[in-house]
Amino acid sequence: MNGPIENALSRRKFLGGAVMLGGATILTGCGSPAVEETPDAGASRPPMEQEPGELSILEWGGYEAGGTKAQAYGLVAGTDYTDKFGGNSISYTYINNDDQALQKATASNTFDLMHPCVEDLPDYVSRGLVQPFDPELLASFGELNPFLLEAGQVDGKQYMIPWDWGYGSLLYRKDMVDEADATGWELAWNDKYADKISLWGGASTNFEIAGLLLGFPNIDDPSPDEIEQAKQKLIEQKPLNKFYWDNEYGQMRPAFKSGTIHIAYSWQAAYASFADKGMDVGYMEPSQGRLSWLCGFLLGSTTENYYHAHDYVESFINRKASEDLVNLYSYGAANTSIDINKIENQALVDSLKLDDPAAISSDDVHLQTWMPNSASIDTAWQEVVAS
Repeated sequence: MNGPIENALSRRKFLGGAVMLGGATILTGCGSPAVEETPDAGASRPPMEQEPGELSILEWGGYEAGGTKAQAYGLVAGTDYTDKFGGNSISYTYINNDDQALQKATASNTFDLMHPCVEDLPDYVSRGLVQPFDPELLASFGELNPFLLEAGQVDGKQYMIPWDWGYGSLLYRKDMVDEADATGWELAWNDKYADKISLWGGASTNFEIAGLLLGFPNIDDPSPDEIEQAKQKLIEQKPLNKFYWDNEYGQMRPAFKSGTIHIAYSWQAAYASFADKGMDVGYMEPSQGRLSWLCGFLLGSTTENYYHAHDYVESFINRKASEDLVNLYSYGAANTSIDINKIENQALVDSLKLDDPAAISSDDVHLQTWMPNSASIDTAWQEVVAS
């Protein structure tokens, strides 16, 4: 295989060492929500053999463990776990977007593990939905990028175990879109392509895009006036939009491949997959900058499968599973022991800067961070959808 398979994962640089972010902030104690008390990582608990062993996981479609019936794309990650405990011991609830994932977790608070992105970590912690991991139970913990590990900490405790990271931008068909038009996020507002555009259904992402286009100084902490400006900008875009997609494989990719849409918000896996299949596609480097993200595993505060959950996460973060992540999906992995020269598609390594330890925080990339006024943004997004 030379690059990702066509049905590769719907979400989400390989980082080789500690990374300094300059002025970017992922998580800080100052300004974050108040933290509810969660079980201590050293608390007494029954041994692994006395745990129920039935894991309930909030996950993106395509990230299911290898060895489960749900995993249809050849993912290696998770097979170490299912080889020991079987694929039938895991059930998945699916994430459509980051905002909806937090809503699902809050409504049930029954997941053993969750796989959101770091910008929402303060909310999971403040709502008492998660507890810290015990790094000593993760054999590959010492191989994980120090910066990404720090990003997953709150009050010095390791709440998130990072696994994957990547970019968000506009995917476009070069045979249908004038290259002169594909220079910035304004492409999604170009009426030449009316009814051929599809943005994602995520509220926060769309307000970040509008914030970039409008030149806001901090797209993740807009003022009330800026939220209103962004809302009006998205209302202006809506008539040009074919649909807001929620499912990459069921909606966006088929529509893009058939020509129903020519422009779509996307992560790099779709770009790599279509390019690998010979389609003439572009993955825009907007003049205002791409979005970037990093995601990882959270441990449910009410889990009765503490040790099983750690074992499951280890089966994803180890070197073999992490190399497969990069090869299969063209996303970056947190594990620093990967040999980048063994990645099959070296052209993508170069074009997506998968070997650049600073790319996720470079000047032309906007790392998605916590939104303190997300409730106002959610309300504004509903007004966009209803307009």
